[in-house]
Amino acid sequence: MQKFLTVLLGILLILLIYFGQTHWNQQNKALSSDTPTSSKKELNKQRHSSTELLKLTKNWPAEAVERFKQSLKNDKPFKILFVGSPAIGSDTEGTYSLVKQKLKETYEDHIDVQLKTFDMTSTQFLYQKKQNEIVAEAADMIVFEPFILENNGEVLIDKTMTDLAVVMDAVKVAKPESTIILQPSYPLYNAKIYPRQVEELKKYAETHQIPYLDHWTAWPDPATEELKNYLTPDQSAPNEKGAQVWSDYLIQFLISK
Repeated sequence: MQKFLTVLLGILLILLIYFGQTHWNQQNKALSSDTPTSSKKELNKQRHSSTELLKLTKNWPAEAVERFKQSLKNDKPFKILFVGSPAIGSDTEGTYSLVKQKLKETYEDHIDVQLKTFDMTSTQFLYQKKQNEIVAEAADMIVFEPFILENNGEVLIDKTMTDLAVVMDAVKVAKPESTIILQPSYPLYNAKIYPRQVEELKKYAETHQIPYLDHWTAWPDPATEELKNYLTPDQSAPNEKGAQVWSDYLIQFLISK
């Protein structure tokens, strides 16, 4: 009887081990099959999101697109820095606020949008070594209005271009992969010298193969009184209507639909 019970217990123990091992194998197999599927779905979702975002950068310079692609791959925000005079606005009003809002709505956390404005001429800017503040931002893309209006009547256009080159060189030395895009400030009604200075900036950009945002093409003819409807009475800044025109142009460039 004792031998029989011993044999029976042995059989039960073997069965218990067998069924326990079988259950564990099934559970492990289920987990191993689910995990890759889940990861694959998440990976496909990320790839789809990246593909859709990259379509929106169609107007960007090629090197900026590549940089953005790497940022998406590394899950790091792509930094866009706007630099220029206060004419472009601030975080809460004007052209910049409209552009920033649209960029954040579109690219969400995949980009970081910042602004640095300086109420001074390009020569004063360099004398105070403000270019170091731009360098310190380590931006991937810089949209730069090189104080073309601040310099009007103060700094000759040749000196403006020399100052511009100094700033760009400082940026490129610190971060060669940065992309610099130039743009003028807003147009003035019936100005004589200022439009020629802006034209020289455009030629400089073309000669040195620097991307140039010619947003003046979106404004009314500066020689006509219609332009006054887009500026404050003293022409010290764009009004709400002017800020909308300027921001729409920038948005269409930065977000290709």
